This record gives sequence, C-alpha cells and structure tokens, in this order.
Amino acid sequence: MELRTITVGTREKDWQRAADAAAALRTQLAREGVVVQTLRATPTVDGFNSCADLVSVACGLEERALDLGFDYVTLGVVQRERLDQLADAMAATQALFASVSLTTHDAVDEGAIQQMARMTHDLARIVPGGVGNLRVAALAQVPAGSPFFPASWHDGGAPWLAIGPEAAALAWQATRPLAEVPLGHADRPRLVATALQQLATDIVRYDALFARIAQPICAQYGIGYAGCDWSLAPHPHPERSIAGAIEALSGVPFGGWGTLSAVRALTATIRACAVTQLGFSGIMLPVVEDAVLAQRAREGRYTLRDLLAFSTVCGTGLDTIPLAADVSVDALAGMYREVASVATALKKPLTARLMPLAGHAVGDTTRFAEILPPALASFFCEASVMQ
Repeated sequence: MELRTITVGTREKDWQRAADAAAALRTQLAREGVVVQTLRATPTVDGFNSCADLVSVACGLEERALDLGFDYVTLGVVQRERLDQLADAMAATQALFASVSLTTHDAVDEGAIQQMARMTHDLARIVPGGVGNLRVAALAQVPAGSPFFPASWHDGGAPWLAIGPEAAALAWQATRPLAEVPLGHADRPRLVATALQQLATDIVRYDALFARIAQPICAQYGIGYAGCDWSLAPHPHPERSIAGAIEALSGVPFGGWGTLSAVRALTATIRACAVTQLGFSGIMLPVVEDAVLAQRAREGRYTLRDLLAFSTVCGTGLDTIPLAADVSVDALAGMYREVASVATALKKPLTARLMPLAGHAVGDTTRFAEILPPALASFFCEASVMQ
C-alpha cells in the first residue's frame, strides 16, 4: 500500500506544528512499510484576499511550504476578483496548486465559469506544453477537507491532517479473480460479490492501521486527525489501475455497456465501509494517470460525455482531460458549465481539470515524456487528445 499524500489543513500560525506532525507520521508509516509519496499543505493565508499581487503571494507561499518540508502547497479556492492573476501565479511556481469554485451555494456561477475558461486557455499558452492546468481544478460543491490536490481547501478553522491512499491498487488486487471469468459464467455473480467484499475488508483494515498510527501523533502536535479519503485513486502502473478493476467487474473494456454499473458498485462498496467518509469517497478517473484509461482513450472507447455520466455515480468528474491546443474558450466554458450543472442538480462534489496541450490536435497521442521532466513524466500515461 502506498499513500499519495499526507495533507494538512492549517492556519498560518499552525504551519510549523502541522508540518512536524506530517513529517512524524511519514516517518512512523515508513517503519510499518507504508510508502508516503508526498506531504502537502492546505493553508489559510492571512491577508490573501486583500493582497494586490497574487504572484507574490503564490511565490511566497510555495517558498515557505518547501522550507517546512512539504512537497506541494495549494492556494485553495481563489476568489473571483483574483482570477485574472491566477495564470501568471501558476506560471511563476512549480509546486503550487489552486482551485476555482464554479458554484455559489446550490447555483451555477456563470461569471466564474467564464473566468475559469479564460484562465485555462491563458495558462495553456503561458506554461510550456500547457501542463500548468494539471495544477488547477474547477470545483463544484466540493467541501473543505479533502486530502487530494487540486481539490483540497481549508476553511480557516482548527488544523487537521488527512490521508489520501493510492487505493486503486486494492480494487485491482480484489478483482483479479474475475479477469478471466467470462460474462454469463455461472460463478461470476458470486465472484463479483466476493471481490467487492474483499475490497471492503481491505479498506477497513488499512483504515484502522492508519488511524492507530496517526491519532497519537496528531494528538501530540495538537492537530485533528480527519481520516482517509478512500477514493480509488490510480497510478500509471498497470497493477494500480482503477480502470483495470472496473473492466474485471464489468467484463467489458472501459467505456462499454456495464462500465457505469461497475463504477457504481465500487462507489457503493466504499460508502458502505465502517470508516470516516472523507472527501470524495468515490472513484477517480484521471485519463492521463491510469494506464488502462489512457489505452482506452487511444482506442476511442469512451468520450467526455461518458466520463461525465460515470461521475454521476462516483467521484471527481472530468479529471486530467487532454484537449487540443485550439480548443475555444466557449468550449471550455461549456464543459465547466455541464460539470457544475450535474453537481448542483445531484448535490454532489465534482471537479474538472481540463488540459489544452500546446502542439496537440484531436486524436494525437500526448507527449508528456517530451514536455515534462522525467521524474514528473513518470506519473502520467500517454493518452489520446479527446474531442
């Protein structure tokens, strides 16, 4: 089991002890054989909304977070009056994330949608290769407290620590017995039920392990332990593919009829577990972070509307979507508007990370290995630019 992140939400005055708690937990988990990939900070920045220069705020925030031992930090939800500076702030940083809310209360915010679409378009041109949009998400109905970036934000209250496991590996392992069992086989329903029960058992077992280790450390530093977001977050390694688990459950390639039912079954399994239901508690389908998702995109087996349909019964929405360099602001706004509309209609959290890629046209294979440094490129798969 690997953890994508230990994330702390903190006020500025609590930064040091939050950093100490995260570092201590990472050390203790390593002794238990658990790999923690990153430490992340979600601060509430005093004076953030009154400072005239967002670029200076962003650079200062990144520098302080790195000095404290964090790998990444987020601005959290950027206010609408600052959005015209966000592209420049992202271009000036490398370890900084941010988010933009597309909704106010239970309504779609059309002004925010238009600003977000323009910002996405600008950021794609400012950062080489257009990969700056990997670090910005549009949020709709997303509450505070998620450990996963870029969706994470802190509401200014007491500090907390949350864990984001790379849990797709558990689903992949649990569903392996189904991989060679054809649809219609008499044993298939029993094997599906067994796989889902195994996933639930593993989630509960690991949740208890992490709580046993984290709670005394958090108490020592005066940080609240929020728990784990057991969303099935994948990794480019084939044995950590959530789409691979979905295909084993459905018996069809990802995107075929039966995919949504399998996604729903996995989500229901997570939400039935006797654990804290933190963050999204669903399925993450990041197109360029999952080997099977990327392969099926190259094969043209699903569309953006398919992904939006799947998001109605699971987790995050439209995540890491590779788009052509010439995608229009209006098209971007249309995609953001539909994600926000689904989120408000269903009263569920959704996000969107749309990535226009310089030099890419619809149908092209992405070229992250050319665009990104090798260490960073290893976290992404080569998919097909989507329509």
